[in-house]
Amino acid sequence: MITMKDIAKMAGVSQATVSRVINGNASVNPETKAKVMECVRKLDYQPNIIAQSLVGNKTLLIGVIITDISNPFFSDIIKAIESETANYGYSIILFNTDGDLEKEKKYMNILKNYNVDGIFIVPSDSKDKYFISLQNSKLPIVVITQDVKGFSCVSISHYLGGKKVASHLIEMGYSKFVFIGYECDEKERGFKEEIVKSGFDLDKNYIFINKGENKQIADGLKKFVLSNLNDEGIGIFTHNDIEALMVLHILKGMNVKIPEKVALVGFDNTYISKEVSPSITSVAQLVEEIGRRAVEMLMDIINNSEKQKERHIILEPRLVIRESSLKAIEY
Repeated sequence: MITMKDIAKMAGVSQATVSRVINGNASVNPETKAKVMECVRKLDYQPNIIAQSLVGNKTLLIGVIITDISNPFFSDIIKAIESETANYGYSIILFNTDGDLEKEKKYMNILKNYNVDGIFIVPSDSKDKYFISLQNSKLPIVVITQDVKGFSCVSISHYLGGKKVASHLIEMGYSKFVFIGYECDEKERGFKEEIVKSGFDLDKNYIFINKGENKQIADGLKKFVLSNLNDEGIGIFTHNDIEALMVLHILKGMNVKIPEKVALVGFDNTYISKEVSPSITSVAQLVEEIGRRAVEMLMDIINNSEKQKERHIILEPRLVIRESSLKAIEY
């Protein structure tokens, strides 16, 4: 059985330091903490849950509230969080809201009644008065995959992701652009800014299609594609890989050549983007790092009685280029 002594020996630190790291003590040097946690993962150390729960009167339960469990990206995030929390001796309680604010309120109350030690949440509506009121909650909360003012958060830069997509599509020679998603999305803001920066007129070269009913998306997309097929090419950017898959089926039904006439880029870099033909270019979220950094942040908040300063960890996304946007360019 692996013990703290084994972890201490491997990491080259004292058992007391290992104990402080596992119990989330913020006074430990970040480099030392990273070294200890790497040894915990390698040796698959399992903390003594009973002893931990008796110290500090903890339940060793963490709530996780997400918006769409059917999206494989969130499955990956849950897996990363569950694995990382286990290293600290915690278990998770998972709730899925389907983006329904009333469900979110209900699940938040349930988790409070369970006396969980902290909560990870993907908000259904971060601008709603109810959610904003959670800033005053004594319960430690960390927002994941979104950057929300008033809360400690771990996310990638959706804005930078949008800019990278636009830059790639322009470099590939596309001159018309489509974004399918939500209004006020940081992805779209970055996407549009890069298009304008490159000298394109949004009124002539860009449309936004609201992520609503599939038929509405299909109708709007077909109309735009058919009226612009004679141009240099159309670059389509979708809110996530699930939407990208739907668009791929629409384009195939129209017998549109991909990527010769139309490029397609998704978001999240899930298995969906790799398993279809043509494979779909997608913006990769750093799932394991989001999980690790979010858990470290929540442990710091849980284990330090003083009110923690609001922290925002925003990671740089990576564009994974695949067949759906690799247009041949003639020089």
